[in-house]
Amino acid sequence: MVRLLCLCLLVAACQGGETTAQKPPPAKPHDAPVAIDAEPAAILGSASGSGSDDGSEAPPDPGKQLDDLGAIPAWQAVVDRAQYLARRGQHGVVFGVLGGPVYAPAPPAAAGAGSAAGSGSAAGSGSGSAAGSGSGAAEVPKGMVATPFVWLVDDTEGNGALAIRVDLGKKSGSVTQGDRVALGGAWALDDNRHWYWKVDNLDKLPPAKPSESKDAPSPPGHTLQVGNFPPGVKRISVAKDNDLVYFQVVGAPPAVDGDGWPVADELGNPVVALLNLPGERPSYGAQDMRAPDERWQLKRGQTYWLRIGRIRKHGPDKPATINARTAPVWVR
Repeated sequence: MVRLLCLCLLVAACQGGETTAQKPPPAKPHDAPVAIDAEPAAILGSASGSGSDDGSEAPPDPGKQLDDLGAIPAWQAVVDRAQYLARRGQHGVVFGVLGGPVYAPAPPAAAGAGSAAGSGSAAGSGSGSAAGSGSGAAEVPKGMVATPFVWLVDDTEGNGALAIRVDLGKKSGSVTQGDRVALGGAWALDDNRHWYWKVDNLDKLPPAKPSESKDAPSPPGHTLQVGNFPPGVKRISVAKDNDLVYFQVVGAPPAVDGDGWPVADELGNPVVALLNLPGERPSYGAQDMRAPDERWQLKRGQTYWLRIGRIRKHGPDKPATINARTAPVWVR
């Protein structure tokens, strides 16, 4: 009897130990491993980067770049010329788009040589290479010679007509015609008493936004074009905002830039409006230092057409005020 009781206790003990051995251990919380020396960017991913999944940098902001340089539009430097004179040790930064070479009338001795007179050292020493036309590639107009300068065209107003002469010097090889640039420097006079921007620093800029203008660009340098009436042109007396209009100058030129040209449909009619042409606005501090070739030369009684902006009316007995958006075209 005692032996049977011992056998039963032994069997029960073996079964209890087997059950305990088969029971799985308690599960521990599962956490993803994180390297303690990892940078925040590695943990946050693209949230702390440039915003691009491929790691590329965001395109530069042209407006911020111009602000950082303190750059002003090319024609504004003409209006405020008294603040940027090299002879006074002043300095500024202008921006615009590089145009073609600047040509000047050939001296009497060289006029008979035609275009050959413009293909000498003057053309290759400055504007030829800077304009991207290569040596000898640009045809010099008859009776003209190339100068060491190129045009810097203001791309903020004037539809291409407002431009300044710039001397790129040794920096001409790093740019080509059509590049948008910011040029550090100051105003100086050449031997012919023409103003030019003497460059001491050059920064390339991203291209500007495409122009919304549907009008063909005007040639730089206050060049008065000759042409016929375009389709849809109207008399200035019946024009509305942003129309193509034709007119005649019926009074004296403006005594001060910004006073406006007195215009009407034709000579003998009452003045309809005072018309400001591209770039015509008062100079800084009334210190007007513009040269004759930096002003529009219109004649009384001749017919011109252009595109206007907004018409500002001042009552039935006063002429309206209008700002032109494009350069005048002379209709012969």
